[in-house]
Amino acid sequence: MSRRTSGFRRRLAALRGEGGFTLIELLIVVALVGITSAMFETTFGTIVNRSNQVQAQNILQTEVRGSLNQFVSDLRNSTYEDVVTSPVVNFANNYVTFYSPDHQAPAHMRKIRYWVDGTTLKRQVVTSTNTDGPPWAKNGTDLQNITLPTATDPVQSLFNSIKNPSTVFKYCIQSPPDMTVDSTNSTSVELITWNCTDPNNTTITACQANPRSCIKSVVVRADVSTLGSTTRYNYGTVATIRWNGNA
Repeated sequence: MSRRTSGFRRRLAALRGEGGFTLIELLIVVALVGITSAMFETTFGTIVNRSNQVQAQNILQTEVRGSLNQFVSDLRNSTYEDVVTSPVVNFANNYVTFYSPDHQAPAHMRKIRYWVDGTTLKRQVVTSTNTDGPPWAKNGTDLQNITLPTATDPVQSLFNSIKNPSTVFKYCIQSPPDMTVDSTNSTSVELITWNCTDPNNTTITACQANPRSCIKSVVVRADVSTLGSTTRYNYGTVATIRWNGNA
């Protein structure tokens, strides 16, 4: 019996002599692991958020550039196919409606409207059913009597997140290269600060009766920001109307 007790004591003493972790050491390790995990989570979250912002910016940039190129193409070809009717139907700082033929052969006439709805730039088109020249009509209704936007024709949402919804379009009686940069606004953060004469200017006698007939260029400036971001991006272009009422 004494031999067994002696052997047990020797084994117990051997176990006590082996190295191990104390409770304090375990608590320190747990704390360090927690701090490291928190730092990794913060870094990973920052990387993911930044990646999402860059992706959103790239998508928005593609949408804006494509939309502005489409607007320029539509307006550059604007006409009603006579020298009497102005291709611009109506206009304001947040919308413009005009006539522009399609690229079919024979061509149909389109009545196109670009406008800002909330913070989204939208586009709607009504296309004539006849191809034999004015008066252009759709299902027996003259295009001049169709007011856009309508409730029946599809509306295309081009891009959103516009921060200057009330000042997207600016109109000029000049066309490039006659327009100049506004020297009084040279420090502006705006991408385009053209110094041009507004067709609504009451001092321009020739435009008083029909300002829309004096429009030669439309400056578009969109100040946009991706969702969840405070950073703003400016995109702009100038579309020149080739129609000449004096031709």
